Amino acid sequence: MKAKYLDDASVRVLQQTSPTTEHLVRFARVSYLLAFLPLNLLLVGADVLFGTTHYGLRNWSWKTRTLQFLIANVIWALNPGVRPVMDVLSKKARSSAGSLKPDQGAHRASYVEVPPRPDKLLGDAIHPAVAPEAVSCFWQWLESMPSPLDTVSLEDKVKQKVMMYFVGGAMIQGHPIQSPLPYNLMPTTSIPIFGVNFRKAITPETAFPAALHDAVAAFYYLLDQGYSAKNICIMGDSGGAGIVITVLLYLRRHELDLPGSSALLSPFVDLVDDFSDDPQKLKYDILNPEILSSAAYLYTQNRPELRFTLLSPARNDLPEGYTFVGLPKMIVDYGDTEIFAPGIRNFVAQVKKSGVQLEVIEAQDKIHCYSYDVGDGIASGIYGKLASCLDAD
Repeated sequence: MKAKYLDDASVRVLQQTSPTTEHLVRFARVSYLLAFLPLNLLLVGADVLFGTTHYGLRNWSWKTRTLQFLIANVIWALNPGVRPVMDVLSKKARSSAGSLKPDQGAHRASYVEVPPRPDKLLGDAIHPAVAPEAVSCFWQWLESMPSPLDTVSLEDKVKQKVMMYFVGGAMIQGHPIQSPLPYNLMPTTSIPIFGVNFRKAITPETAFPAALHDAVAAFYYLLDQGYSAKNICIMGDSGGAGIVITVLLYLRRHELDLPGSSALLSPFVDLVDDFSDDPQKLKYDILNPEILSSAAYLYTQNRPELRFTLLSPARNDLPEGYTFVGLPKMIVDYGDTEIFAPGIRNFVAQVKKSGVQLEVIEAQDKIHCYSYDVGDGIASGIYGKLASCLDAD
């Protein structure tokens, strides 16, 4: 199911809806999905058998069509309003590693509370509703890798590479520990990941510029720990990638330190588009216009004018003082079948004009954030390219 794009007035109505009503709508949607799931799975099989395209592109397998159907419908069912089904605001939720134990299995994680950096907050990073706060972050690595917690000399630390990670979730949900990307990526990169669990834009107190506060604090924490800026790659997917762009533009605008590179996976770079121009992308992608419109409104509720400019860099209308010129080298990866594709192409065109060193990967017949599980470790694949993003020029 795909719900329609909501205008701002409709989102404001949802904000006034009680949590109980929201849960009831969620329950109704989940019940509907489960009731018709067996029939839809049979129809997916028939779609493949007869070569039709009701559930996916002609060359998609039964597995691909089934996964797309399930993911798209779970997103629709669980997100009927403006409050995520899971707690994303409390300190406990933001600092929890969930079921992942730091000393158990191949996946390792360690919580870090990063102090705020009000001394680095200037211009658009200042808003009376948003106060600088400590940031919940996580070191993430594999058992086979050296631990980023090991004590090393400053001389060795400055040579080490690290990837900062901003999780997707339309800026209103998501947790770096729960994302499949870091632990799928690290067997190829062998670079530890510093996951930033930035504040999610559910309330005015956690809307923009809260995520910018958290990103700047986390970046300067790494610098204070002895990492060299040139050895830091700042990476994000979906809404997290949109935050990465804002951070880069902000650091450049105020002549602050810049990371050595960035990686944007299916970035959310147009918070104005209603995604109605391409019915096929809307049909096949997992994303839902309803949650995207709600997320765009919530994220920009403190600064609605920036929704059309700084926070939608694909629209080529950056505020005065902001520029793509001088940004670090960048990798942009996306699927040509996702609804973000037109906006990403516009964004890429602007970045290219600015002379930024840029590598673009447009994966054929792929949907949003396909790189979560591409299963490739080869140099020509996206994981291999991300492994080389911090290589010297």
